[in-house]
Amino acid sequence: MKRITACTTFSVALTAACAARAAAQAMKTIIRKRTAMSAKLFRYAVFVAVMIGSVAMTAIAAEESDVQIRAAKPGATVTIDRVIENGKVLVSVVDAGKNPLLGLSAEDFAVTQAGLTAKILSVQPLAESQDVPRHIVLVLDNSSSMDQRNAVEPLLAGVGELLKTIRPIDQVQMVVFNMKRPVNMGGRKLHVETFKSNQPAELQDFATRAYRDGMTGSTVLYEAMLAGLELIGKIPATEPRFMVVFSDGEDLNSAYKRDDVFKAAQGLGLFNAYAIDFMPGPGKDKFLTKFTSENHGQIWKAASVTNLVPIFQSVASTMQYYYVVSYVLPPTVAPASLTIEEIKTIDASPMLGHIYFANGSSEIPPQYVRFDGPGETAGFDPQQLRGTLEKYYQVLNIVGKRLTDHPEATITLVGCNANTGAEKGKNKLSAQRAEAVRDYLQKVWNIAPERMSIEARNLPEMPSSSQLKEGQAENRRVEIRSTDPAILSPIPSIYLATQIDTPALKLHTNVLSPRDIARWKITAANAGGNLAELAGEGAPASEVQVPLPTKDLRAMATGGDIVVKMELQDNKGHTVVFPPQPVKVNFIQTSQRLAQKQDLKVQEKYALILFDFDKDTIDARNQEIVNQVVARIRKLPRATVEIVGHTDNIGKEAYNSKLSDRRALAVYKLVVAAYGEAPGDRIRYSGVGPNTPLYDNLSPEARAFNRTVTITLEYLSAE
Repeated sequence: MKRITACTTFSVALTAACAARAAAQAMKTIIRKRTAMSAKLFRYAVFVAVMIGSVAMTAIAAEESDVQIRAAKPGATVTIDRVIENGKVLVSVVDAGKNPLLGLSAEDFAVTQAGLTAKILSVQPLAESQDVPRHIVLVLDNSSSMDQRNAVEPLLAGVGELLKTIRPIDQVQMVVFNMKRPVNMGGRKLHVETFKSNQPAELQDFATRAYRDGMTGSTVLYEAMLAGLELIGKIPATEPRFMVVFSDGEDLNSAYKRDDVFKAAQGLGLFNAYAIDFMPGPGKDKFLTKFTSENHGQIWKAASVTNLVPIFQSVASTMQYYYVVSYVLPPTVAPASLTIEEIKTIDASPMLGHIYFANGSSEIPPQYVRFDGPGETAGFDPQQLRGTLEKYYQVLNIVGKRLTDHPEATITLVGCNANTGAEKGKNKLSAQRAEAVRDYLQKVWNIAPERMSIEARNLPEMPSSSQLKEGQAENRRVEIRSTDPAILSPIPSIYLATQIDTPALKLHTNVLSPRDIARWKITAANAGGNLAELAGEGAPASEVQVPLPTKDLRAMATGGDIVVKMELQDNKGHTVVFPPQPVKVNFIQTSQRLAQKQDLKVQEKYALILFDFDKDTIDARNQEIVNQVVARIRKLPRATVEIVGHTDNIGKEAYNSKLSDRRALAVYKLVVAAYGEAPGDRIRYSGVGPNTPLYDNLSPEARAFNRTVTITLEYLSAE
């Protein structure tokens, strides 16, 4: 076994190396039998052999891990025996004198991988681990010379000492000689008998019968070892596999040779081979010595029967000189920095000429901003409003202001109802709703009643679905119509907005041993307090999206750098807290750009007049907006143009995604046709369906504003 202080995991690499040798051997066989093959079969066989070699080399390149495990004890050497699974390895530790170090705990180890220092969840002696089974194949020479040397009783006592260490999760398979009933294993006829159990008493009984009733006059050690290797090959390579061979004499009667044994061991991956040499003579048997050294084990020489029990005890102890180390790597967060930037925003919000009412009511709801009288209207300027919904809730005052500024304009107020339940057929209720809007405009904005005509109907001309409660809420409305485009044209405003380039952080959790994790918590915070907190049961996903609050980006920016912290709790209640991962926050303000004489980033935002429910057709008013946008594109040759289609959340996601694509494509075609030139990459379009809503879909107006296509021009300006 390769012993190193800063250990690399080599079990998979060894397996790959064995596969490479197997590929080479396969190629030799193919070439040797070339004359017996058709050309097509020969080419196929070569292809398979090359693929085996390719896979082997890929495994060597991909699986040679850089995990390092060190022990804190001076002079200690850690050997990584195998990777049980990601984040869980089997190791042994010896001191400077090659003596096993027992009684170590998590504080005695340090684990690093890929430049990261891991947190150790647990360190358990293999004997105490309840989720890592040992697989032991015990090959016993039960030839009659054992009886002649009076070794049966000491041998069975030694086997009993080994069996004392067997746990319920372990599996032991015994192999003994049996000349009467040969068995077929791995395509070979072998004179052996096997027995499998995890019960020490059953195993002891089998061994006793093999020596008291099943002694053989022949020695077929190689056949028994081939049988043992066949059993080893069927055991998962990720679990500890041990093969213990006891021999009291040289093989005299096998149909196979020692080279067959060495070849059979190749390609099996990592297992530990131990041998007890009870053959006459002082030296260790060369065959068994080579077999154990090539398979990560060792050999003991039993000079007399009195040595058997202590040696079996040593073998048993050696198979327990292991620790199961479970660890997790600290999380990494991306990006390492983010930018919050002030942007001059020219926002042309769509005018939604709908006033929505509560069920059965004709009273204008409180969310609509209303003045108490004409004295409060002085100085009202819609261009000072920010954001589409803020403008929408001022719709009564915007209409009043525009009617005042355009004294020749008239409007029609169309009252509607849901035409279902308590509102079914209630034209009078529809008329009362329209009258409530008229009365406000007359009382507060002094709009002459003859400039406002009233119509009443049940469902709107373009209704939402009456089968859904959301659709019913949208149908309880007053529609404001006008032949004068100035009354219902988009609402422009200019203001400074903040924009973030990363609305969510990506936390790569690096949890490599998910079975050990009971729960987790992730927090993101800055000087202003917690920004996000996520938690869950079991292990977190390998990548967790940590959304950042984007409502008040200025407050987040002034809170400084963000730290992301992850806590894990294992199944035993131990909590692991990783050091916070910092994310630098860059706040770019307009004042800084002006002071440094840099151009300002400008966004012009246009939202098309809203689409009717489930529609993608563009009316004449939207064509006017498109023409306005195209004029700006021509005037701003460096501006990029992004066209994005949206929908509400009513209906199936797949359907809405296609609907948003159709809306975006319809606008894109109009823009390109009006532009008259090849757009290249300058003008792009996409549909996002209901997955990235502009608004929360919780109210009729929010859903209406989500039925839109936004057009955003972005450029740098010295103004």
